[in-house]
Amino acid sequence: MKRVLLFVALVVLVFTSCSYEPGVSEAFNKYRFKDGVVTVSVPGWLIHLAANLGDLEENEKELLESIDKVKVIAVDDDDLNQKINLHEEFYKRISENDSFEELMVVRDPDESVTIFGRMDDDVIKELLVLVGGDDNALIYVKGEISPELLNGKVDLTDPDKFLSFKF
Repeated sequence: MKRVLLFVALVVLVFTSCSYEPGVSEAFNKYRFKDGVVTVSVPGWLIHLAANLGDLEENEKELLESIDKVKVIAVDDDDLNQKINLHEEFYKRISENDSFEELMVVRDPDESVTIFGRMDDDVIKELLVLVGGDDNALIYVKGEISPELLNGKVDLTDPDKFLSFKF
């Protein structure tokens, strides 16, 4: 009987810990094993550990401790970058998801960048940066991030960079 209860508890834990984010999960499933594509998944416990081990200011530690998961897809191969466009491929699917809201859009002839977010009360629950064109990337951050923590950390004044984090 103990084994059955342990097995049921384990199955419930596995199913509740799995998450499916439309567009994000599809992109990871499609590109995670392709040559020329770098995929990174960082669990929250590792981010929290880094926050406590690093020599960071208090607000930087608080920002890292508010993040539960980070997933990144980056196309590193120049030939593959010319063949695919992550923005065109996944924009529609993500924008149709009612839980995501477009926060920022940047379009130019060579590159498209859209930042999506999902807010709950006064915190950012999910943040998604979708880049397509000359460079292709998808960055997904999940947690409970207070917008005040981002103030002063994002610099949009540098014309050569889209976002410059000052950490």
